[in-house]
Amino acid sequence: MSLLDFSAIRASWSLNLRLLKGHLQIWLEALARGDRVSIVRDYLLLYRSGLFDERWYRGQYPDVAGRYVDPLLHYLLSGGQEGRKPDPVFDSRWYLSRNRDVAASGMNPLVHYLRHGAAEGRDPAPGFSARDYLAHYPDVAAAGMEPLQHYLRFGREEGRRFGTPGKAGKWRPAAKPRAPGDDAWTELAQSRKNRPQGAISVDVIVPAYRGWHDTLACLHSVLSSTGKTPHEIVVVDDASPEPRLTRKLRELRDLGLITLLENETNLGFVRSCNRAMNLHPSRDVVLLNSDTVVYGDWLDRLLAHGKAPRVGTVTPFSTNATICSYPVSNGDNPERLELGYAALDRIFASVNRGQSVEIPTGVGFCMFIARELLNEIGMFDELAFGRGYGEENDLCQRAAAAGWRNLLAGDVFVRHTGGVSFADTALKARSEGMRVLTGRYPRYTDEIRNFVKRNPAAHLRRRADAARVAGRHKRNILFVSHTWGGGVDRHMRDLAAICETAGIGAVYLRPSKPHALAGDLSAGDLHLPNLLGVRIGPDIDEAVELLTLAGITHIHVHSIAGWDLKLLEILPRIAARMEVPLDFTFHDYMAVCPRINMIDHTGVFCGGAERGKCNACLRKNGNLFGANDIDDWHERFGGFLSKVRLRLAPSGDAARRIRQTFPALDVSVRPHPEAAVSGRAATPWQAGERLRVLLLGAILRHKGSEIVVKAADYVQRKKLPLDFVVVGYTDRDNELRRNKHVRITGVYAQADLPGILEREKCHLALIPSVWPETYCYTLSEVLLAGFPVAVFPFGAQYERLVEAGFQHAVYLPREGLHDPAVVVDCLLGSRSDLAAKANPEFAQSARTYTYRTYYGYRDDF
Repeated sequence: MSLLDFSAIRASWSLNLRLLKGHLQIWLEALARGDRVSIVRDYLLLYRSGLFDERWYRGQYPDVAGRYVDPLLHYLLSGGQEGRKPDPVFDSRWYLSRNRDVAASGMNPLVHYLRHGAAEGRDPAPGFSARDYLAHYPDVAAAGMEPLQHYLRFGREEGRRFGTPGKAGKWRPAAKPRAPGDDAWTELAQSRKNRPQGAISVDVIVPAYRGWHDTLACLHSVLSSTGKTPHEIVVVDDASPEPRLTRKLRELRDLGLITLLENETNLGFVRSCNRAMNLHPSRDVVLLNSDTVVYGDWLDRLLAHGKAPRVGTVTPFSTNATICSYPVSNGDNPERLELGYAALDRIFASVNRGQSVEIPTGVGFCMFIARELLNEIGMFDELAFGRGYGEENDLCQRAAAAGWRNLLAGDVFVRHTGGVSFADTALKARSEGMRVLTGRYPRYTDEIRNFVKRNPAAHLRRRADAARVAGRHKRNILFVSHTWGGGVDRHMRDLAAICETAGIGAVYLRPSKPHALAGDLSAGDLHLPNLLGVRIGPDIDEAVELLTLAGITHIHVHSIAGWDLKLLEILPRIAARMEVPLDFTFHDYMAVCPRINMIDHTGVFCGGAERGKCNACLRKNGNLFGANDIDDWHERFGGFLSKVRLRLAPSGDAARRIRQTFPALDVSVRPHPEAAVSGRAATPWQAGERLRVLLLGAILRHKGSEIVVKAADYVQRKKLPLDFVVVGYTDRDNELRRNKHVRITGVYAQADLPGILEREKCHLALIPSVWPETYCYTLSEVLLAGFPVAVFPFGAQYERLVEAGFQHAVYLPREGLHDPAVVVDCLLGSRSDLAAKANPEFAQSARTYTYRTYYGYRDDF
C-alpha cells in the first residue's frame, strides 16, 4: 500500500488537513525506516480492534493533544514502547516488563497482544485475567469475543468485573535484592570455618559480569544456605566492567568464601561456564546465575533428584524460568506475593517433597548437571553458542538423545530476577542461539509447545498455591457458589467478614465453565492462577488434597447453579473424606424447581411445586439442567440435603416453601447479616406532582422487567402522571429508553447510591419481582432510604414488609402480574397515603452474628 493510497483511506475517515500534515510527518519517518507496510497493517489492526481510545489518549497525554499528530500513529510508533496506555485498561509498561520477549522484539505491545498474546493466554494488564473473564462470563466465551475487547465495549458499562473475584487489582513489583553490608561477609567467613566439611562432590558455579546488588545478594544466599552437601563456590569474573564488583569478589576470595576465576578478556557466558566446569573434572556442577537468590537447604534438595538413574540435569521452580516459572508458567513473575520467597521455598519443600517431572529442557538460571553426563556428551558448544542463549537447551537435547533425563525439581524454589544481562549483545545472541537450536533440533519448538499444553507440572504449582492459602489463615471456610454475582456474592462477603473476626479465612469455589466438574478457587487478594480449573470429580483425590492443603475446615454451599449436577453427590464425599462440616443455604428454589425461581411459561410465579404441573412445565418450557422429571429432581436434591449438617433459609417464607417439598428435613431460618444504618432519600409526594417510582438494581425477567415494560407502555398510552426511574439497569433497556416516562441511570457503585437516590427525588419504590424472593437486599436498601415500598403479596419481600410494619407497604394485587393497568392504578391510587407511609427516619438495627452463632456451634467448638 502506498502512502497516497493510505492518505485516501484516511481522507475517507474525514480527517482534517492539519491532522493529516502531522500524520504525513510521522509517516515519512516510518518510510525512512523502510517499514511502511507493517506500520499500515498494524495501524489498521489497532484501529479495527477498538482497543485504542483516541479521546482518552489525548486526555491522558497533553504532549500528544497539543500537537497535530494522529494519536494512534503516535502510540504505534513511539507511545507503546514508552509505556503509554492506549486505553484505560491495557497497560503497555506492565505488558513489556512482564513479557521480556516482547520488549526484546521491539514490537508494539498492543499489536503483540492482538496478534499473539491474547491467543497465548497472556494478560493485558495487572489484575485483568483474560482466562478468568471468560470463565466467569460464559456468554462472552460463547460469543468468541476477546475478553479485553468485550470489557471495553460492553462489560464496563454492564458493571462486569475484569479479574478473579478478590484478586488484587494493583500490581506491585517485588523488592529487588540488596547487597549485604561488609560485616556480613566477615561473619560468614568465621561461621564457615567452624562448619564440618566432607569430601566436596559438587561445584556451584556463578558467572559474574555486572550487577553489584544482584551478584552479592546471590553469593550471600549461597554462602548462608543451611544444607549439608559439601560444595565449593566457583565465581567466574568475565572481565566485569564494574571495578567495584571485581574488587569485592577478590575480597571474598581472600576471605576464603569463594574460588575466583578471572577472565582477562570477556569470554561470554558459555566459555566462562566451560572454564569453571573443567576446574574439577570429577565433580557434578550447579550453574547459578548471578541474579538469583537461593534458600535453606536448596542444594541438598536439588541434588537429591540428581541421584536417580540417568538424570542429567535438574532445574528448580523460579519467578523467571520459562517452563519452570511460578506462579504463572512460561513467563516472568516479578510481582510481589503475600509471603517472602524464603517462605515460598519452604512451601515447595513441604508440599512437593521428593517430587519431580520430566521436562524437555533445563533452564540455565539454576541447573544441576551430572558430571557423568558431561563426560559422555561434552560441555557447552562454544562454537555454536559462543556468547550464550541456547547452550543449555542444546546440552539438554543432546542429553535426551543419549538417554538422559532432564527434571524439574518440585520441591525447590529459587528466585531469579532476570535483572542482569551477561553482556551488551544479549538480544543478538538470543536470536542467533534460537536459530542454531531450531536448525539442529527441528522438533524442539513443538516439544516445548506440547509440554506447555500438557502442563505436567500443574499439580506441583497447585499444591504451592493451595498451601499459600493456609499460610494466611490456618483455618478456612470454603464457599461453593455460581459465577452470577448478585445477592449471593454480597452474602458471602458479609459472612467472610464474620469469619475473619474469628480468624477464619474465606475461600471461594466457582465453576470454571458451565456444567462442568472443574472449579476456580480464589481467596481474597491472593494471586492463585494455578487453582483455576481444578478438577472436583468424579475422582475427588486431587480436590481433597488441595482443599486440605488450603486449610479448609468447613464447607458452605451457596449454589449448585452453573455446575455439573454430579456435584450434589461429590461434595458430601469430599466433606466426609476431609471430616469437615457441610452446610447449605437456599438462596433460591433450585432444589424445588429446575427453573430455579418457580416461574412458569407466563413469566410469573407458578404458585409452587406440584408433580403433574411441574413435569408439564419442564417439558414445555425447559430449564438450564435438562431436567424433565420433578420426582427425580427432588430425589437427587433430597439425597444431597440429607447429608448436609445445616440447611439454612434467609427467611421464614423461604423455609416454609422448602419444607413443603422436603418435609422430612429441618430447615433453619438465618436472616442475612446486615449493618446498622439509616438513610434519608425518599421525597414526599406533593399534590399535583408526577409520581416518581424508583426501581433499584438489576431488573431482569424474574425481577419483573416484563411488568415494567408493560406498565410503562400503559402509562405512555394513557398519558398518566407517573414516571419510572431505574437506578441500575434492566434486560429491556433498549425498549424502555424509547419511553419518555422511563429514566435509566445505569450501573452504580454502592458507595454512590445514597447520592443518586437523593438526586432522583423519587416518592415510592417498586419491587416488581414475580417470584417469591428468599431475602431481597433491594428491600433493605429502599427501606433504609425511607421509601414506601410496593410489592406483590408473596415471598420474603412481602414477609419482611409485614414485619417492618404495614405503614411502609403498598400491596399490589396478584392480578397485576398479568395486567399492567392494575399495577399502575394501584401505584397512583396510593399517592394520598404516601405521606403517612414514608418513613425518612427509618433505621435498621444491626443483625450481627459471630462465626459460632451463625453456624450454630457450641462455645466449646
